[in-house]
Amino acid sequence: MPRIFIAQSLVDGWISGGKAQLDRDILRVGGGGGTFDLFINPAVYFDRIDGSESDDAGVIGKVKTSQELAQMDAEHYETSVVLGDAAYTVVPGILAVAVDPQGAEITLDGATWGHLCGALEALPT
Repeated sequence: MPRIFIAQSLVDGWISGGKAQLDRDILRVGGGGGTFDLFINPAVYFDRIDGSESDDAGVIGKVKTSQELAQMDAEHYETSVVLGDAAYTVVPGILAVAVDPQGAEITLDGATWGHLCGALEALPT
């Protein structure tokens, strides 16, 4: 299933602007492509490593959920993650998966994927 990383700053703006609604772990977004329910999971995008260290963990450019960070024994606070001896700058956000009204993951064909992308792109940034 396609998973979509969305920065928390975007989600906060959409919700405060009335463009999305949050119902527990479901984010409901709408736009030109229709209304979509997205199951959300807290996550971070690894932007860069701080200092001159190398990325031994190989996480730069990757998204990790809170559960994955815990399994890696990483410490996360706001825009920082410490993993072993390395410190990283991260972008907090969510990892989203499209679900049906009952909360079951749905398969997205090309057209539906296009509608979802259109709905997300139509939201203000």
